[in-house]
Parts: sequence; C-alpha cells; structure tokens
Amino acid sequence: MNATPHGNARTEVLVIGAGMAGGVLAARLSDHGVKVICLEQGPELHPLELPHMSDLFELEKTRNANAHPNVRGLQEDYPVTSDDEGSSIRMVSAVGGSANKYSGVWMRPRPSDFRKGTEHGMAPDWPISYEELAPYFDICDSEMGIAGLDGNPAYPPYAPRCNPALPMGRAGRKLASALDRLGWHWWPTDNAIVTKPFDGRLPCNHCGQCVMGCPRGSMSTSANSFWPRAVRNGAELRTFARVHRILMSNGKATGALYEDLHTGALHRIRADIVIVAANGIGTPRLLLMSADGTNGQGIANASGLVGKNLMFHPQAFVEGLFDDPMDSYKGARGSPLYVGEFHETDTARGFVNGYTMIMVRAPGAGYAAMGYSTFRPVDWGANHHRHFAEMFNRQAWFLNLAEDLPLARNTVTLDPLKKDSSGLPVPKVSYRMHDQDRRATQHSIVKAEEVMRTAGARIVNNSGVLEQPCGFHLMGTARMGFTPTDSVVNKWHRSWDIDNLFICDGSSMATSFPVTPTATIGAMAVRLADHIVRNKAAILQTNAVREAAHAATAPERSLA
Repeated sequence: MNATPHGNARTEVLVIGAGMAGGVLAARLSDHGVKVICLEQGPELHPLELPHMSDLFELEKTRNANAHPNVRGLQEDYPVTSDDEGSSIRMVSAVGGSANKYSGVWMRPRPSDFRKGTEHGMAPDWPISYEELAPYFDICDSEMGIAGLDGNPAYPPYAPRCNPALPMGRAGRKLASALDRLGWHWWPTDNAIVTKPFDGRLPCNHCGQCVMGCPRGSMSTSANSFWPRAVRNGAELRTFARVHRILMSNGKATGALYEDLHTGALHRIRADIVIVAANGIGTPRLLLMSADGTNGQGIANASGLVGKNLMFHPQAFVEGLFDDPMDSYKGARGSPLYVGEFHETDTARGFVNGYTMIMVRAPGAGYAAMGYSTFRPVDWGANHHRHFAEMFNRQAWFLNLAEDLPLARNTVTLDPLKKDSSGLPVPKVSYRMHDQDRRATQHSIVKAEEVMRTAGARIVNNSGVLEQPCGFHLMGTARMGFTPTDSVVNKWHRSWDIDNLFICDGSSMATSFPVTPTATIGAMAVRLADHIVRNKAAILQTNAVREAAHAATAPERSLA
C-alpha cells in the first residue's frame, strides 16, 4: 500500500456507507442540489453476478454468497471476531448493504416502542416520537414501493401501500385460520417486494430465492430504489473504497482518509459535513479507529458509549409439519403474515418488552433436507426418501424476533490482534443475552407452537433460543439520546462532540423494537437528509465557530 495519501477531492457532504441509510441520504440530499460523495468498501452488484443466477445457488450460500463475512473472506470484507465461537455476525459489503441478502420483511415499530424508559425503565426513551418519524416512514415506504394491506388496526393510520400484499399461500391461509380461532392479532406483513410493475422494475415472479439476491430487481433495496436517482442527480459513488479514519481538525470533522482496494492507494476527501452510515458494527469500528493523540478513545466518544449497547434481536424458529401440502417453498421468501399479539409489554408474562412472530417461507428442497431453521436434517440411508417426502412441502415456519435490552456489557471494540486485509484492526463483538430477553424468546416459542398445533400440525419442532450473537440486525452502538452523557448523537443524529459529524444507521437506534429495523433506518435517513437541507447554513456556521475556538489547541494530525 502507498504510504502517502494522494488526491484532494472536496464535497459538501461525505457519506460513508452505501447501504439503506447511505442510499436514502445521497438521493434526498442531491435532490436539493447538495454535492455528495459516498464511499462504499464493496462493489456495485450486477444482476448476473448474484448467486441466484447460478445452478449451484444453494451451495453458493455456504461459500462466496454466505452472509457471514468471515466465511466469504472477500477483499472488500473485514472479519468480525467474538468471545463466542458460535457467533454469526452477518453483513454484506456492497451498494445496498445487507439488504442484498435479506428477505424484504419491512416492519414499523409502534408508538409505544419509542417510550420504553417511561414504560418500564430498563431501556431509554427515544428523543423522538413515532408521530415525529411517521411522515418519514411514509416517504421512504413510498419510494421503496412497499407491498402490503392497508388498515392495520395495530397502528395509527399511515400512507397507502404502493403494491398489493404478497399472496398468503396454503401455509399462510392455514396459519391465519388458526390465529383467528385463537383470537390473536395478525396481519399481512409489509414487504419490500414489488408485486406489480413499479418505477421501471419488474414485479416479483415468486421464485422464492430472495436471499440469493433478486436479478429482476423486484426486491427493493437502496441500490435500486435510491441510488439510480442519486447518481442521476450528480452524487458520486466510489466503490471498493475502504475508509481508514475520519479526519479531524480544530474540533470538527474535515473528511476521510480511504484506500482504493483495487490499487492500494490512499486518498483524502475533504467535506463540510460527514455522515457515517456503516452499520451497527462498522460505524463504531470507524469511530474507534479514528482515535488520535487528542481522541484516544475514538471520536464522538466523550460519553464513552461508542460501541456499547449492541443489540441483535434474540431469535427462535418454530416449525410445524402437516399432513397436507403447504406449498411452503413457493412464493417470495418475504413474510405472508406476522403475529402482533405479543408486541406490547405485559409484565404478567414475566418479562418486559415484546416480540413478533413472523411467518417465513423456505427457499427450496436443499434447505428442507438440511433441516432449514430447526436444524433437524432429513435422515440418511434407507429412510432418506421416505423421510424427505414426509417433510418437504409439508412445513410451515415462524421466525420469532424479541426486543432485546440495550446493555453496556454488549460491545463492539477493536480486536488488539487481528487485522483486515488493509492492516486495520477488525471489530470484536462481546454479547451476552439478558435473562429477561431469554424469557421473552422462550415465551414466543411456546406461543408459536400453540399456533402450529391449532393449525393441525402433526409434529412441532423448535430451534430453542438462539443464544449466540446472530443476525443482520446490528443496532444501538452509537445511539441517539437526550444529553451528551446518555448518548452519542442528539435527536438529529448529530454528534454531541463534533458539530458537523452525523451518524445514521442501525447504530443510532436507542432501542431495538420487536420488529425488523430496515424501515426505521430508512425513515431516519429521510428525516436527517431533510434536516440537513433545511439547516446546512447553520451547521456550517457552527463549524466555523468551533474551528475558531479550537484553532490554537488542536492542530490537524499527520496523514502518513
């Protein structure tokens, strides 16, 4: 690698990370003529490069297409170490981020989810309310083309869905009938999957291999919903650009130093405003790596909370085996329905917070044979074909997501020994589930099993509570809050310590909610972009005041 950085690009706003938040920010800011450069350490994926297009797609899921960067080991990946050998921290380095390998489940929190401090005190309140964020949910949902059914009584009214809901299928109808008999609230799930022609994109053909990437573009991600517009507007997207650190001078962020992974050359970008959107692990890693003589604990970390309060969502799978065909391998992977009956806190259950049961489909015969979610593979030997026939296409599944508490002991730090391919320290995860979260997840297993038995399942299996750090949902490690001591950023995602540094991704979530986080991340990014457009002059004026105050005490460090 070259030892001296070269290049002196300048922009108004530098966005680090081209995932959900990065794409929204680039598009919304450039809509208003703001000059934006975005640095993404992964590639822009072409549809023909997706494993979905391979005859060996199921095998590819265990190799280069694996969701775990430690397994993939691609040039653009960085490993993640952990105290727990069974951990599986899943994320994707590419334009569109981890949504390149998600199933499109798109869920909103409820108003009560923003008030956990008031509700039970074991987690903080958010400094913003559902009502404040609701218009931005509507904007992001509309641009993503979310499919669903209007009128969900569990929520205040919100904008009509752009696309019809996914078909329920046999399994969905059977579980819905059981839920009706139990009298529990359920609703067709919102999904980031277009079910009719939308914005020049083809509708879903229900092939079912969503997590292998959608070559039709029917799965909505920032890569096909926001980035095309951002680029048309003039936003500059630099791929294979690994950021080494955020540059600081006189108390403000001045840009970033990054490496071109193709050539190994170092480049410097100057910016008036820096936004970090590198996910709940990548963001604290970068803030910690940006430490220098005056910021020994990393930047934006006067609170000491950067990298703390990591949340994943405790998970469990429940499987029902039925006598009748379920067509469970047919249709979009997404979620035909979810159960919201246990979303709210009821301390009579023995825990605070709640959980959601999400009906999911399976991608195909190979996964079914390997045991899919409950890890009970088909027998080998003389009974193989009989056992397979008894299982395949006769299954239905729930994925249960519980809200986990933000705990200071659950952290992302820098591994003192292991480095990535650029010689940078890799993130190390330490995570231990709170017992109350374990009780919530176990409760979800019992209730999901009740649904399966009510639906007529002859056998019901479960995965147990998945104890190891696991999942795409990486949250809480640079959270927003009310004061510089209880949080890393304020209600506008602005660092308490650095006036022109913003953090907007899963890391800035104060709590995890018992629902998938992508819709919330997108809404937060819309809100932040609009805030910056309205207040850019004031932000830059504050920068100038801070720079003058620090001019004599904080000279810029060497870039070498």
